[in-house]
Amino acid sequence: MAELTLHSRPVHTVFDLLGSKEDDCTYSLGWALAQSDALADALLREFLAGDPDAATVVRLQESVPGSGRTDIELETVEAHVVLEAKRGWTVPSIEQLQQYTPRFLNDIGRKSVLAVVGEGSSEWALPRLPKEVGGIPVQYASWARVAELASSAADGCRSSVEKRLLRELCRYLKGVMTMRDTESNMVYVVSLGTKPLVSDGTSFADIVVKHNTYFHPVGGPGRYPKVPPNYLGFRFGGKLQQIRHVEDYEVHDEPWNIIVPALKEMDWPPEPHFWYQFGPPIIPPREVRVGPKIKWSARVWVPIDLLLTCETLSEALEKARGR
Repeated sequence: MAELTLHSRPVHTVFDLLGSKEDDCTYSLGWALAQSDALADALLREFLAGDPDAATVVRLQESVPGSGRTDIELETVEAHVVLEAKRGWTVPSIEQLQQYTPRFLNDIGRKSVLAVVGEGSSEWALPRLPKEVGGIPVQYASWARVAELASSAADGCRSSVEKRLLRELCRYLKGVMTMRDTESNMVYVVSLGTKPLVSDGTSFADIVVKHNTYFHPVGGPGRYPKVPPNYLGFRFGGKLQQIRHVEDYEVHDEPWNIIVPALKEMDWPPEPHFWYQFGPPIIPPREVRVGPKIKWSARVWVPIDLLLTCETLSEALEKARGR
C-alpha cells in the first residue's frame, strides 16, 4: 500500500487522522466502542467486574444541564458507565466527578460507575482518586490497559472488520501514549532563578547545575507539559547556559524534599511533578542571548539545531515558527 502522511506526519491507522490530543483519544475510543461489542463488553467487565451485556448506547461529550459534559457514556440494560478520559498524568478533581452524579439518579437496578482513563499506572492514579463520589464507585484504567483490552478483544473476534478496527485502535493508543518521544529534537527552554530559595543558599539554577535534575508540575496551570520533553534548555544570567537530554524521569508529589531537604522550607503544596534525571550538559558553542520579544520568565519550545546555531533565543524561536 502507498504511504500516507498528514502534514508530513505518517498516518498508520484511521484514528491517526484525528490526532493525539485528549478529544482525539476520546473520539477514537468512543467510535471503537460503538463498532465493537467485544471491546465494549471488555471495558464494562474491567470497570464493573461482572458480566454485563454488550453496550447498546455510546454517547460522546454529551452536555446535560446540571450534570456537566461527559467524555464517554456507556449504557446497557444492566450497566451505566460515565468515563472521563485524560491525556497525560492528570486525574479529574472530585468537583469534576461530582458534576456527573445526577446522571445516575434513574439507575434503579443497574450497576453504575464513574470510570477514569489516563496515562498513569493504576498504582499511581488510584491513591489520587476518591473511592466513590456521591455513592457512585470510582474506577481507573490506564490507556495502556485499554490497549491491552482492545488487543485481547481483537484476538477473540471472528469478524475480520472488527478485528482490524481493534488492532488499529491498539496501535493508535500505543502511539499516542506517553510517553516521552525519544526521537524528538524539540527543547523545552525554561528560565531559572539564581537567587537563594532557602537558608542553605540553594537556587533553582543550583538544582540543575549542582544536582543534575529538575522538576515542574505535570500539565496544569502555567502551561507546563503534560508529556515529558526529550530535551530541556536552561537559561539564566540573560543567556542560554546549557541543554540537557532527559535520561529518565519519575512522577513525584514532592521531589524537592528528596533533592535538597532544605527546600522543605518553601512549603510548596504537594502535587504531581515530572522529576527529571539528566545526561551530561550540552553547552552552546557560542553565547546565545535571550533577545527581544521574550519575557524573562517565558517557557518556549525550540528545535535543538536552532538553539545551537542562532545568536539569540528570539531568533531561534522566530525561525522555528517559520518552519
